[in-house]
Amino acid sequence: MSLRSPLHFKEQLDEAAAFFRDRRTLQGVLARRLLNAHAPGDPELTDHLIRERRRQSGMDGSIGGSLVLTARAVWEMMDLGANPDDAGIVRLTGFLLTRQNQPGRWSDDGSAGDGFFSPGPRSRAIAPLLFPSGTVFEDEDDARFVASCLALRAVLRAGHEDRAPVKTHLDRLLALKTIDPHLAFVVVGALGTGPPSYQARIAPLIEATAKHQREDGTWPGVTVFHAVDLLLSVPSAAARALVRQAAPYIAGLQTPSGAFDPTESEAIALIALRALDTSRTLA
Repeated sequence: MSLRSPLHFKEQLDEAAAFFRDRRTLQGVLARRLLNAHAPGDPELTDHLIRERRRQSGMDGSIGGSLVLTARAVWEMMDLGANPDDAGIVRLTGFLLTRQNQPGRWSDDGSAGDGFFSPGPRSRAIAPLLFPSGTVFEDEDDARFVASCLALRAVLRAGHEDRAPVKTHLDRLLALKTIDPHLAFVVVGALGTGPPSYQARIAPLIEATAKHQREDGTWPGVTVFHAVDLLLSVPSAAARALVRQAAPYIAGLQTPSGAFDPTESEAIALIALRALDTSRTLA
């Protein structure tokens, strides 16, 4: 497959910049930061967005008792620049860590679920679970698996990689063999957030992902934004190369508004922007 020039996406990036120019949202701040096109008031808006998520946490440190919302709040706050020792991050991750190895987690029998996080009793369904990429996990077991991986990514990014149950979760993910394509990318994204000692161990997963990538840069049965979003979590040249292969296809999806899907989702547009920017900056 021939690769396009790293500068090929300037027009698409400019249109994405226009799309995000006046948006006072998390995605707007992050997009402008990525493009070095800061708007007046962005520092104050960033501080507001971080404080907003901090204020949403309850007495137990969670966002409404939700494992998923709490994990997302941690990730978003750190995207905005909050440090692991920020009081809000400490409270939110504290809640997440209490949910490890609790009833209701994926595979309660312990054969595959050791170290997994529980989103709560199975009497309270969490499916359908929607990803920012637009991917929806309708099956309850799949949703619980994904919720645990989201929590794992959050606590890893917050610096808890040395905790024994966290390592166990990582090891369990490495041991999985047969898995749905969308779930496989969730696994790659979670493992990619792990400590450096895990990077070499996930190389075979990236190689398998490369084998399934089609000529147009997409993967069969998987939303391209879902795949690329999670590959961007993996700090390896091989993962970045897969994103670069997908970038021309993503660029072709851009709409006249500068968005990349018919709903004009800011979350999807930010994923696309990150993919195109990665491809532009690769040597």
